[in-house]
Amino acid sequence: MSKKSVDGSGILRWYDHLTGIFNEIFDSRLLTVALLALEGYCVLFTQQKFPMRWMIFVLFGMILLTFVTLSARTPGRARVHLSKGMMALWFALHGMMVVSGLFYQDWLPESVPLLICYPVIFTVFASRNDEDTFRAILRACLFAVAPFLLISWVTKPVYYGYPGYLGIFYDANCLAMCCIVMAAAAFLLAYVDFCEHHPVRMVLCIAAGCWAAITLVLSMSRACLLAFGGVAVILTASIVAGTSKHPKRWLALLGVLIVLGLLFGVKLTKDKIREAYEEDYALAVYNYETYGNPITVPKPEERTLSMDDLTSDRWGIWTVILKNLRWNGHESSVIKEWVAMDGAGDRHFNAHNAFLGVTYNNGYIAGILLVIYTIVAFVRAFRYYWIYRDSSPLACTPLAFCTVFILVGMFESVYAPFSVIGCTFLLIQGPLWRADLANRG
Repeated sequence: MSKKSVDGSGILRWYDHLTGIFNEIFDSRLLTVALLALEGYCVLFTQQKFPMRWMIFVLFGMILLTFVTLSARTPGRARVHLSKGMMALWFALHGMMVVSGLFYQDWLPESVPLLICYPVIFTVFASRNDEDTFRAILRACLFAVAPFLLISWVTKPVYYGYPGYLGIFYDANCLAMCCIVMAAAAFLLAYVDFCEHHPVRMVLCIAAGCWAAITLVLSMSRACLLAFGGVAVILTASIVAGTSKHPKRWLALLGVLIVLGLLFGVKLTKDKIREAYEEDYALAVYNYETYGNPITVPKPEERTLSMDDLTSDRWGIWTVILKNLRWNGHESSVIKEWVAMDGAGDRHFNAHNAFLGVTYNNGYIAGILLVIYTIVAFVRAFRYYWIYRDSSPLACTPLAFCTVFILVGMFESVYAPFSVIGCTFLLIQGPLWRADLANRG
């Protein structure tokens, strides 16, 4: 065994002994169903914006995660060596999150399952066939979001315009986060079907991916549109560079598409900012005419563009977070210092950034460790793809969802054990925990 690895066989034998008879009841063919239930639960509470108490929400998620692990486990196969570096980063990061929970108990419900439960499923996933695991995850992502999307399109008028289409979801950003997961999964499955010569399934997956992508555009969520464009660019460039006989031609075409996407992003940003300016001024005029309050907001054509305008107030929130760091975090995810400084009233915003969110909630040590872990996971995901690019079209799955997590995480607080993007990011970690990525057991 490599000196840089930990023998995970003991964890698997312990798990088999603990679950006992359940290993005979559950069948690995149920993994897609179990993952569908888990992803569907995450989508449900993204759609509802977590209406129940956080501890109850996490408890039900842990029960579903148990079903996933039971369904994934293949008793008898117990040879797996895990990376010491990945394990050390994981337990250091979530150990710090637990420490912050000792000061602020609201952080314990999510930090404990991250510390204890997910490493078990990583070990189980690392011990099984990756193609089966990735296929089950992608199908679960696709079919978990599709019903919510269908209900949205049937029951809520579809439109394009500010502040963005939200369907039956709490807000447009929640809808967009689900759409990007569905779109990425659908297009990856379409690529797999293309490589495996299943044209009917390929067309259906492309249609599902386009449906989710169109809804993503309608949501006008710039963060998720950026992330979708980013994952498309990174995956396309990787696939072309790794498999095409004429990569320069395809990469040139990709460059043209990137330019077109940037132009659309600039237009979308201008539209959202202009409409926000007009909305602010119209409200000021209304308050003047109704209550006699003075108009302190400049006319739309007189306003100058700021970083807060470009980032929808995120820049101000991020700078306040960096000025108020603590080693053990804060009691609430609401950035109270920003609320007090900005006079934001009822706008109780969180960090709107996965990495700064953990930094603010759980302390700067945890924030630094999350950044390091994410970088290492992304690098290993790319290495994993490069090793298996010729043998498996599913090899790009970890790279896809690491990219989605990073790019969405730059603008939304999505690092939670059962958020739809956070959960999918975590599910693809298992193969990345292997000490030797080139050896799948």
